[in-house]
Amino acid sequence: MTPPTKHLHIAILDTDVPVPTVYARRGLYSSQFRHLLRAAAATINNADYEIHTTAFDVVGGELPAYGSLYTTKSPETTDAVNPLSYPITGILITGSSAAAYATTLYPWIDPLTEFLRTVHAQYPAVRVFGSCFGHQLIARALLSSNPPKTDHVWDDGREAGPYVAVEPAPGGREVGLKTVTLFPEFVGRFPEAFARRRWEMQMIHGDHVRILRPLPQDWCVIGRSEECAVQGLYWPGQVLSYQGHFEFDAEVNRETCLEFARRENWSGEDVGRWVQAIGDGTQRNDAEGAAEVVEIPISHR
Repeated sequence: MTPPTKHLHIAILDTDVPVPTVYARRGLYSSQFRHLLRAAAATINNADYEIHTTAFDVVGGELPAYGSLYTTKSPETTDAVNPLSYPITGILITGSSAAAYATTLYPWIDPLTEFLRTVHAQYPAVRVFGSCFGHQLIARALLSSNPPKTDHVWDDGREAGPYVAVEPAPGGREVGLKTVTLFPEFVGRFPEAFARRRWEMQMIHGDHVRILRPLPQDWCVIGRSEECAVQGLYWPGQVLSYQGHFEFDAEVNRETCLEFARRENWSGEDVGRWVQAIGDGTQRNDAEGAAEVVEIPISHR
């Protein structure tokens, strides 16, 4: 007898709009993620589950209702055709030009932060993923000066205080297709996915996550690049973040870089160097493999 299909419902939280040239060709970030996640699912070739996505305009004040989130009491399968009838099993936070700490300038950040803390503390069956800004926001929300402590999170008895800081990177912006060396603690969780123990991913960011003291039990940094020591965070079963943009190819990152340069008056010398680092799209990019790793924790709940 064929096992029933599991329906994975990923809420994609749009925290910005792509630059005009990218939006005209690719649509919102949520649309770009949807295409990539579905392509990765086809590569995994797991017929036991199907992926559905719903986009939420976080900047406009839209967040998933808590009643729509998956719990262990939620039905695994349903005969309903409407994807919205499936509980949300994963949350994905997109990149943004906003700074995760600029809460006065961007008033939507605080509600999103509280939402993530509530999901992490009260909905352990829902997986949380963030890319670039999303990575930094997760770090700020869950590893800040007052991280949530519940019976399923952590309570290591250590004195309270921030585990991380999210701040401007002292070395400046990291832009281009970069090599990330993955750490053994993370690779060991996904040995088949990381035979090379590194990946290449497009980057464009000026802020970073800095570790202030040892992370709580089971949390780990996934890897580092030459310019950024924290290329992502992982907490088994619920949290995964990437500093890089696995949803970006060379064209998207190049157009984004050029538009940001125009808006912020970046130097021509820097822009030329960064555009060269982005490449022409013929270089290796491990975006699909990174997307597969995002889906593995969601599908194995």
